[in-house]
Amino acid sequence: MTLTLTRNPAALLAAILIVATVGGAFAIGGATAVPDARITVGAVGASPGDPTVGERTALNVTVSNSGGSDAAANVTEVRVRDADGEVLDSVSGVGALSAGDSLDATLWTTFDEPGEKRLTVEAVANQSTSGEFVTVSRDTVLDVRPTRVALDLRTRALDPEDLRSDDGGENPTADLGVGGIQGIFGGGGGLDTGDDAQGESPPIADSPVEVTVVNTGTTTADRVSLRAVGTAVDGDGDAAEETVSVGPFVVEDVAPGEERRVIVDLGPLDRRSAVTVTAAFRADTDRFDDRGADRTAESTVTYPVREASPTVTDVTLRETADGVVVDANLGNAGTGEMTGTIVSVGDAPGVAPTPDGGEYFVGTLGASDFVGFDLTTAVNASTAEAIPVRISYTERGVRYTETLNVAGPESDGDDDEAGGTLGRIGTSGMGASGAVASGLALVGLAGAVGVAVRTGRIGGSTGRRRDGSAP
Repeated sequence: MTLTLTRNPAALLAAILIVATVGGAFAIGGATAVPDARITVGAVGASPGDPTVGERTALNVTVSNSGGSDAAANVTEVRVRDADGEVLDSVSGVGALSAGDSLDATLWTTFDEPGEKRLTVEAVANQSTSGEFVTVSRDTVLDVRPTRVALDLRTRALDPEDLRSDDGGENPTADLGVGGIQGIFGGGGGLDTGDDAQGESPPIADSPVEVTVVNTGTTTADRVSLRAVGTAVDGDGDAAEETVSVGPFVVEDVAPGEERRVIVDLGPLDRRSAVTVTAAFRADTDRFDDRGADRTAESTVTYPVREASPTVTDVTLRETADGVVVDANLGNAGTGEMTGTIVSVGDAPGVAPTPDGGEYFVGTLGASDFVGFDLTTAVNASTAEAIPVRISYTERGVRYTETLNVAGPESDGDDDEAGGTLGRIGTSGMGASGAVASGLALVGLAGAVGVAVRTGRIGGSTGRRRDGSAP
C-alpha cells in the first residue's frame, strides 16, 4: 500500500482509518470515529505449526487493549473464519480488558484437504465508555500437509551377555552399541548354555531382542504396544508349533520423526524360533474418530542368532578290515562357539555306521578352529553316492544337527547284482566347498561340553595330527 501526503483533514482521517484496519483492524458499528478502546489481535500461533489433514489444530490468540486507550473493554467473542467467511470455531465471554491488559484464547479447527489455508481471527469487544462494539481481525496462513500414518519396526537379536557391563554387572544400556534404550519388557533367568561353572548370576534377560519403533509418518502414533510370537524353525516337522508368546507391552507415544528403543525378553527358548514382533497403534487423528489401536507394523527376527558354521574339509576315504574310514577335519568357519560337538555317520542308501566307529566326540570348537576326526562305516560302493556326516552341536543354548555330504567311494565295476561287496575306495581332499549341507534339525538343549583335541586354526596348516586316539 502506498500513502500520499495530503493537507485535507478529512482525507487524512480516512487514511488513518485505512491504516488501522490492516493487521488488527477495527470498525465501530459503521462509525468513522477512532474508538476509545484500542483493541488489537496479536500474531496467531498454531499448534502444531504444520498440521496434517484431519489433525486437530489449536489456534492460540492474544487480544490486547493498548496502554493508550481511553476506555476499558469487555471481549465478548473471539472467532475464526475460513477463506469463504464460514465460522470454524468461536469462544464467548472471553473477559474484560483494562488499558494495557491482554488475554489469551484458544480456537480449534481441522482441515479436510492439504494445501495453503488462509484463516481470519476476529475479536469482538464492547467499549466501557460508549457501549459500542469494536471488531478487530488478523489473518494467518497455515500449510496443511497430507496425512501419512507410517510406523517402522526394526528388530535385532541380542545375546544375554550383551546386557552386561564390562565389570560384569547388569547394565542393559551400556554395551548394546546404541543409545537411548528406554526399558526392558518381560523377565528372565538366563539361557541355559550348559556352562555355568563360573557361578555368575544369570543375565537380566533370557532371550533379549532389541526393538526400535520409528515414526516415519506425519502424525503421532499413540497407544503403541508390542507383542512377540515365535514358532520353531528348521525343526523336525513342528514348524507350526508356537514356541514363545509375550506381551503386549506398552511403550510411549511416538511423534513424527521420533523413535523408541526397548528390549523385549522372549523368555527361555530351547529351539531356534522365527519371532514376529507386532506393534499395534493408532494415529493421533484416530482419537477423534473413536478408532482403537488397530493399526499394526511387523518385523521378524530369528532367535537366537546362529553364528557357528560347521564345515568338513580334507576328506580321505580308506578301506580297513572294519569298513570304510572317513578321515577328515571338522572346522568352525563362523564366529560363534560350538559346544558339545559330536560327529557321526548319517543314514543314506548303501551306507551304515559300524557299531564301534560311527560316532566321534569332538567337544568345543571356537571360531575358526578345526579338529581331525575318524568315522568308520560300512559302505556298498555300487549304491552309495555320498556318505552323510552328521554334526550335532550347541550354540547359545540351542542344539543343532546339520548333515554334510562327502563323496562316496568309487565302484570297481565287479560287484555282483546284489551290490554287496566293497569296490575300489576313492580318495579326495575336499575343501569347504565340497561339503554340501543337506539338512538341519534342532533337537533341544545340550548337556555335556567336551574338550577338542588335535585342534588347529582355519587358515593355518591343514595337515592333521594323528598322535593319539579319540578322547
